[in-house]
Amino acid sequence: MRVNLEKYREAGRIGSSAHKLAAAQIRPGVRYVDVLDAIEDFIAAQGAQRAFPAQVSVNGTAAHDCCGPHDERTFAAGDVVKVDLGVHVDGCIADTARTIDLGNNTPLLDASRLALEAAIALVEPGRKLREIGAAIRDTMRDHGFKPIANLTGHGIAPYTIHCSPSIPNVPESGAGSLKEGMMICIEPFATTGRGAVVEQGRAEVFGARRKLKAPKSVDSGIVDQIAARKGLPFCRRELAREHGDKVTEDALRALLRSGTIHDYPPLVENPGALVAQFEHTIHVGADGAEVMTR
Repeated sequence: MRVNLEKYREAGRIGSSAHKLAAAQIRPGVRYVDVLDAIEDFIAAQGAQRAFPAQVSVNGTAAHDCCGPHDERTFAAGDVVKVDLGVHVDGCIADTARTIDLGNNTPLLDASRLALEAAIALVEPGRKLREIGAAIRDTMRDHGFKPIANLTGHGIAPYTIHCSPSIPNVPESGAGSLKEGMMICIEPFATTGRGAVVEQGRAEVFGARRKLKAPKSVDSGIVDQIAARKGLPFCRRELAREHGDKVTEDALRALLRSGTIHDYPPLVENPGALVAQFEHTIHVGADGAEVMTR
């Protein structure tokens, strides 16, 4: 597999800088949507594009939480805030997540961060994926927490957020091995809960195939806007800002009903749990890992 490493490096540099911008803004009383807008404006100002809508998932919500068109939620003292963002340069994607602690949850964050570093240290051609999963699980256990077993890392490819291989956060038999040239994302989720998530709440993020065949009833402007994403995810808020609430809702209903698009609801742990996540995009080189998103 041949990859344009320079474009991945550039995407990774921008993604890392976007995280620093977000971390400086996240504090009690700040609206979620203002942080997401700032991230996406920064990515555009760098001459890159978002690979998927920036997301903030707070406390027991592990992933896929994104602001709707009229979202007024604000951060509060004590929150554990996961910021997940993606940048692409000509389709070369950097997918990266970090956790901001507005409380006193350093041990939880350390469990996820150190598990990620333990996994990265094992990256090399031929490495068994179950060994990476074991390193993540064992590191978290050593720090008194569990991994979320039904969330995984993944491969990444041009204009494709998720592809093989799946990078487990627990040891799985028959999971395969890494190959030289792969682009992968490792993302350990540490939790105080049961170690599993379920879909819960209204989806704000959606995906579509690169070749979009929409029902004729769907507004052409909506179709064009989704098609311009070239198969990469989009969110309700970006459509509503351009076309208004009613046109957007009518279009989403029709597109979902026809199977033209699919949704990504928030992924939530059991009530009262806290979740931390760190994620890097990594190239599997002949001599080991090159992390694109430091």
